[in-house]
Amino acid sequence: MNLKEKCIHYKGDFDYAMETGKLTKTGIVTSLRESIRELEELVQACDERTLDQSLEEGKWTIKQITGHLYDTEEVWSKRIEQVLSNENIPFQSYDPEIYVKERAYERYTAQEIRALIERLKESRNNTLQLLHEDTWDCSGLHPEEGAMTVQILAETIALHENHHLAQIKAILSMSKSSI
Repeated sequence: MNLKEKCIHYKGDFDYAMETGKLTKTGIVTSLRESIRELEELVQACDERTLDQSLEEGKWTIKQITGHLYDTEEVWSKRIEQVLSNENIPFQSYDPEIYVKERAYERYTAQEIRALIERLKESRNNTLQLLHEDTWDCSGLHPEEGAMTVQILAETIALHENHHLAQIKAILSMSKSSI
C-alpha cells in the first residue's frame, strides 16, 4: 500500500472501514461538492422531530451527524492547509465523540443546524480552492495512520461524508416507515 492507498478503520459511534485510493481526483472533488448539496437537501426536508431521530437509542441523531460532518470539515481541511504550508507536519489528534458531546449539537434548533451547514459550505469552498494538481501529493503525518497525502485527506473526507449521508438516509427511511 502506498501513500495513495490506505485502509482506514474508524471506531466510535459508527464503526466502519473505508479504503482510499479508489476515487480519481475529479471523483474526489465531485463527491466533495455533491455531498454538501445532498446534506443540505436532506436536512432542509427535515422537521425538528426528524432531526432528533437516530438509527437506534444511543446513536447519533441527524443533528449530531450534521455537527460531526462540520467538525470533520473543520479538522481535516485544517490538516490540508497545514500540509500545504509545511509538508510532513504531524497532525493533532482529535476525538470526534468529544467534539459532538462538547458542542452539544443535539440542543441546536433546525435553524441552527441549517446555519451550520451554511458555514460548512463556506469552509468546503475554501477547501476545494486548495486542491490543485500540484498539491495532491503533499503529505502530513496522521497520529494513527502515518503519512497521508492531500489526495488521501480529501478522499477520506469524501468517503466519510458518503458514509454519514447513508446513515441520514437510513434514519429518514426508518422515520417515514414509522409514520
